[in-house]
Amino acid sequence: MKQITTQCHVLIVAASSARRASLAHMAKDGRRNVVTAADLSLSSSFPAADLIIADLGSPSAATDLLDFLRVPDRPQGVVALIDEPEPGWLRESLRSGINAVISRETTREDLTLALEAAEAGLVLLHPSSASHLFQPLHEMDLSVSSEHLTRRELEVLQLLSEGLANKEVAARLNISEHTAKFHISSILGKLAVSSRTEAVSKGIRSGLIAI
Repeated sequence: MKQITTQCHVLIVAASSARRASLAHMAKDGRRNVVTAADLSLSSSFPAADLIIADLGSPSAATDLLDFLRVPDRPQGVVALIDEPEPGWLRESLRSGINAVISRETTREDLTLALEAAEAGLVLLHPSSASHLFQPLHEMDLSVSSEHLTRRELEVLQLLSEGLANKEVAARLNISEHTAKFHISSILGKLAVSSRTEAVSKGIRSGLIAI
């Protein structure tokens, strides 16, 4: 890892300009120079970056980060912001040298801790990520496909079966509507269906939904 001295250059990657601005505000301090980009493919435009903060708001963004972690000349310090990461994704990211995995609903304090861990070459995990990493096999559902629904996704699927809209799902689980939409998109992909109705039907047939 390159030595971080007085000035640390941080690249923030997030799809939304508002999200980039919010994270930049939280990441800035007296010795961090922060720049932003909309996509990881643009990271090569910032060769001086010491650390990267990747906001993973979609499954494709999470996949893109794994691909990025395999690039030989990438910055050594990488912080991922992701909600309810898949155990397989989490293990692969740790094997690839990621430094921190924290919730997208992060605070300035959490982000600062993650950046400090990355600077020091340490690994920091949000408690929810750690629990998924060490989830016992007998607690995981193996009946749908090789990709398993997380505990949170099972909760969302159950609420979909009750006919709740995205906003109502978010309120029931005390999460943002954006996070609820992310979980629903992930559920549709894992169940290989194209609608909420199909997801509920398949969930019932697979025994994932209590009726």
